[in-house]
Amino acid sequence: MTSRIFLRSKEEIRDEVWNRMEAEGVARFPGARGRIPNFIGAEQAASHLAQSEVWNRAKAIKANPDLPQRPIREKALREGKRVYMAVPRLRAEKCFVELNPARLEGE
Repeated sequence: MTSRIFLRSKEEIRDEVWNRMEAEGVARFPGARGRIPNFIGAEQAASHLAQSEVWNRAKAIKANPDLPQRPIREKALREGKRVYMAVPRLRAEKCFVELNPARLEGE
């Protein structure tokens, strides 16, 4: 007996997730399709992550500028962690910015 592994494309997986988010009514404005979607529960997901051992050991995080990651970016900065954030659509030569909480406090 041979087993076959069916690999789905990234687009197929995205489409499935977007469909499910829409069907379950958890996508927030502006909707799920074509982006990293904002979703009901993003704040709870951030809180859950912030309770993990790996979070507690981290001195810095890498995050995207998308809305669902805003709560975790803010928590990281409040806790003194540096945040390396991708520039939207990575269109700049310098495609990441560093948010240093020590430098942001006075601004």
